[in-house]
Amino acid sequence: MKLNDHFSFLLPENQEWFSPKEVAAIIGRSDQYVRDAFDNQRILGHAANGRSRNVRRKNYQIHRDGLLLFLLETANYEPDDFLDRVTTLLRHRTRNELEKVQQSLSGFIARQF
Repeated sequence: MKLNDHFSFLLPENQEWFSPKEVAAIIGRSDQYVRDAFDNQRILGHAANGRSRNVRRKNYQIHRDGLLLFLLETANYEPDDFLDRVTTLLRHRTRNELEKVQQSLSGFIARQF
């Protein structure tokens, strides 16, 4: 599994560019945190200076790839680690519970293919 595939479902499908407010909602942080991370190059994107009623403002735009990169760099696990833990959890389920999980998985797989 490619790492960016592991996180891409978290982002809106047809959106390439994000504002700090949108990124904040996705990662569960404040938009100020996102702007600070951008300014420290932890989140990559583009900035343009703008002017609004004699006030200088920086306009931040974060590309989908920059956001995915941030998610990859800040994850404390690999996708396979996640799957290993799910498998470990399933080892302790009853047969009835496992059959229900199997039915759900079969439905998910059928819808994807």
